[in-house]
Amino acid sequence: MCNCLRETQGKIEQMDMTTEKESTPDNIIADEMANPSPAKSMGDPGITPLSPSHIQQNDTDPNAHTGPSFMVVVAIDFGTTSSGYAYAFTKEPECIHTMRRWEGGDPGVSNQKTPTTILLTPDRKFHSFGYAARDFYHDLDSTESKHWLYLEKFKMKLHTTANLSIDTELHAANGRRVKAIDIFAYALAFFKEQALKELSDQAGAEFDNADVRWVITVPAIWKMPAKQFMREAAYKTDP
Repeated sequence: MCNCLRETQGKIEQMDMTTEKESTPDNIIADEMANPSPAKSMGDPGITPLSPSHIQQNDTDPNAHTGPSFMVVVAIDFGTTSSGYAYAFTKEPECIHTMRRWEGGDPGVSNQKTPTTILLTPDRKFHSFGYAARDFYHDLDSTESKHWLYLEKFKMKLHTTANLSIDTELHAANGRRVKAIDIFAYALAFFKEQALKELSDQAGAEFDNADVRWVITVPAIWKMPAKQFMREAAYKTDP
């Protein structure tokens, strides 16, 4: 059983799974298809958990639309070591697709996830994520690489930081500091862009944010500040 924290349509949703094994895109998508109703946003940027008092009731209107307004559910599994996503169309909820094969990794090996690594340019702009970030950074010579910001396995910083805030910083491989909120926002924006592109390619039509119910997995052990931090990072991907 999972404890769901949902946001309004178009925003990224968050689900807190009770075990690491249960925190899979397949389980999340199945639950989301069965329970598509979103919670009302209770101000910006906070959001309250889904509960009966926050669900719009349509019982008095027999003509009210009760089906999901989105076309597809995309679940992002943001892991400590590796990350990925899966998706299912509302018309075929039983048919769950994993993301397309990532470039990079070991030759001949099909990768359904990519390393949770991110690379920023010397002027702190997003460059790449996953295998692309790892391979590009490792190919830089030592004199050049010290100017780039490379981070890996940074997810659990949200759990281990005592006084987590939007000003919390992470240390890149070269020792430079960068705001954690920016790193997580860059990573989520990357997956959002990749998923929308893949959906558009698969369907042969353009998909945008309004067509998707976004889901993010978080560990059950995370406390509320860490979960709220992920929400804030998600908001930054949807200006």
